[in-house]
Amino acid sequence: MDALPDDRAPREKRQEDQRRRILDAAITAFSRGGFHGAGMQAVCAEAGMSPGALYRYFPSKEAIIEAIVERDRADIPAQLSPLLEADDVVGALIESARQFLVGNLKPESLPLFPELYAEAFRNPTIREITMRCDEEVGGIIVRVVERGMAMGQIDPSLDAREAVRFLMAATDGVLMRLLIEPAAELEGLMPMYERSVRRFLAPAAEETPT
Repeated sequence: MDALPDDRAPREKRQEDQRRRILDAAITAFSRGGFHGAGMQAVCAEAGMSPGALYRYFPSKEAIIEAIVERDRADIPAQLSPLLEADDVVGALIESARQFLVGNLKPESLPLFPELYAEAFRNPTIREITMRCDEEVGGIIVRVVERGMAMGQIDPSLDAREAVRFLMAATDGVLMRLLIEPAAELEGLMPMYERSVRRFLAPAAEETPT
């Protein structure tokens, strides 16, 4: 007797497609109304699903937020690993920051950025998820900075981890500025950002004998 066809792969793909659909709908709903202002009903309406269908995938709003963060976290190594091979380490760091900013500057999802940080401040579970993501990003960039130091492109007197913490804060600051000041444009801020980063990371000039 022939074996019955195994439909697990198509079923898993359908489930993954549904999860993606829910997460995309949640990002839109949360960006519009905030994590506290937008409930599960708003996510259901955005996704075009019944509450019963949605709860089969995510039992709570926290579970949706966690999945959003984890989905981004899963893409981090592939996005940042090329930095470990770059010839121009500082230039590669700056371009990576630009790509991050461009990737997050979608009008429908940009407000999610401060919402996520605010929720991390209030909710220990979300804070743990967010910090785990930050640690993974920071860990890779620390290796990049240390490589730049070894290549003579970055000031070796800097504390690599603290330098990375500052760079991440500066990048987050640019993103926040673009949110609260709609007239600001990335192309206007980026030259100032690049100038600051290059000066911050540059090896100290050798002293000229007097």
